[in-house]
Amino acid sequence: MRGPSETSLLTRPFVLAMAATTAAFATFGVLILALPLYVRDELGRSDLAVGLAVGAASIGAIVAGPPAGRIADRRGRRVVMLGGAAVMALGYLALALAPPLGAIIPIRAVAGAAEAAFVVASFTVAADLAPEGRTGEAVSLITAVAYVGLALGPLAGDFIVSSVGYPLVWTLAALLVTTAGVAAIALPDTRREQEEAPHGWLPPRAALLPGLVLLLALLGFGGFNAFVALHAREVGLERPGLVFLVFAGIVVVARVFGRTLPDRLGARVAASSACLAVICGLLVLAAWQSVPGLLIGTAIFAAGQAFAYPAVALLASARAPVSEQSATFGAVIAFVDVALLSGALVLSIAAEASGYGAVFVAGAVSAALGLVLLVRITAATPEPAAAP
Repeated sequence: MRGPSETSLLTRPFVLAMAATTAAFATFGVLILALPLYVRDELGRSDLAVGLAVGAASIGAIVAGPPAGRIADRRGRRVVMLGGAAVMALGYLALALAPPLGAIIPIRAVAGAAEAAFVVASFTVAADLAPEGRTGEAVSLITAVAYVGLALGPLAGDFIVSSVGYPLVWTLAALLVTTAGVAAIALPDTRREQEEAPHGWLPPRAALLPGLVLLLALLGFGGFNAFVALHAREVGLERPGLVFLVFAGIVVVARVFGRTLPDRLGARVAASSACLAVICGLLVLAAWQSVPGLLIGTAIFAAGQAFAYPAVALLASARAPVSEQSATFGAVIAFVDVALLSGALVLSIAAEASGYGAVFVAGAVSAALGLVLLVRITAATPEPAAAP
């Protein structure tokens, strides 16, 4: 049994990948905060409309994620990152023109496809650069800096919305993703020349069951993203950006200081613990509807989120051949986007019918189903031995 390699993970290319990812996710953080408020306050639309606007990006991401992975396996990771950054920047500048809801939905769908392509490629670069036995650590770190971006983006968006207005928010988003593209230009292409990706565009089979676990575990995340800013105002928190700061801060700390846990404990233990924390956090949010309950529930929920994706991505990557690594990441990320879309759209019905507490309860039930499926998968599918 071999332990993780002692080769340095934080090489110059890995740091560049982290910088590009941080800038891109800061853009996503701006949108997570500003878009629901814009649809509600500026357009005067309902919770269902908020769900449609937020969920539209996931529609594009679901469609584009797996094909983007196939392209990255065949043509290289960097070209996919650059193309995704360019399309995202154009989409965010289009929002600065103050379009109506009927235009926002297709704009967000196209930008969401580009967002998925960028994320698939950047996460695969991190896995490509990982020394032997440290893939889980690499994924933990690249997703940790993603949440640094998600922490900073809402704070910047909150300040700009309250002091300047929405056009500058969308312009900031475009500038941030342009920065991500500049960092990507300096990256080497990490695709191995000897790889021969299989023909076809369907998601790899290795990603399907792990992806379904992640979908169920993260369904509540879609509802959280769409409605927690509105819920925060409802319980008396004047600065909803604080919720995202708490959430992202917990995720970053957990992924940085616990970055070796998925490799050392194995995907099953890490993913099971993640599902349990997600369930507990969402139930606290539903039952304790106050500012303290909001922040404590968010912290517990974030701890679960911290390990859910790295653990499941490690499980899927270990089951896939080398020639399908980007496609596998693309498929797993597509399941995340299905969860975000379902959470934003399906759980908007719960919000309309019973309030935001029902959104969080439904997400907890879904995570419990993911835990049940995870046990069945890992019982039937031998997992690579965990490092000591």
